[in-house]
Amino acid sequence: MIIGLLTLAYILFGGGNETFLLNPNLKSNVNKYVTDKNRKTEIDQVIKQVEKNQANFQKQTKKVYDKKLVALNMNRLSTMDDFKQEYDSFYLGLIELQNGFLDSELKIRSLIHPNEWDSIMNKVLKQPAKEKIRKNLIGENKKLHDKLLNVCNKYIPDTAGKKKARVLVDGYENKGDTLADAFLDLNYQYLNTLRPYKVTRQDFEPQRAKMIELRRNYTGYLVNMRFQLMELTPEKEWEGLAKELNNNFTYMGAGASK
Repeated sequence: MIIGLLTLAYILFGGGNETFLLNPNLKSNVNKYVTDKNRKTEIDQVIKQVEKNQANFQKQTKKVYDKKLVALNMNRLSTMDDFKQEYDSFYLGLIELQNGFLDSELKIRSLIHPNEWDSIMNKVLKQPAKEKIRKNLIGENKKLHDKLLNVCNKYIPDTAGKKKARVLVDGYENKGDTLADAFLDLNYQYLNTLRPYKVTRQDFEPQRAKMIELRRNYTGYLVNMRFQLMELTPEKEWEGLAKELNNNFTYMGAGASK
């Protein structure tokens, strides 16, 4: 499933994952460069636990967070506080998952010797072209914008309402483009932090905190836009517009972790 704008980190780490530990090339290069059998076994155990943790969180995102966000979006009686509570719960789970990833990334370092680490990272951390990634993300933002604008024009009857909706949806696209640029810069910084053998938790914390902050800012705009669009839409037409808006919530709502 699409990860949304948070795809950035996963593209850079490879294989559609949030941590380099799940890069498909890691296991093969550990087998190649780590000669000690016992250390290989421990590394494999760490990776398997990370795989399990990510799979569990993805399942919870799909079956719990996404469903709740969609239900809230469809219900005209939902409040801003309802959305806030759901997102607060989601972000607490995401932070816990990321902290677990960081624990595992640091644990892996303790099991790999410096010369082995250099050889493995040279194979695992391949940075793709920055502009190519940006172009893909901007393209996805444009698709979301166009689809949402089309349904606004369909379900909002008056000209003044359509104009207000266009301003909101254009702002949403601009917000997404800005976020894409910020995430792209941040992820390349993260790769530079990740690459050295000697690092500490403190080296990573500012970047992870910034990622959460950027994402909260984006989803906050999405929720505010939802309520403003609802005010512009006749009650009998809301279901049609809301169904399209569901795609935005599961793209960069909780669903961004898919």
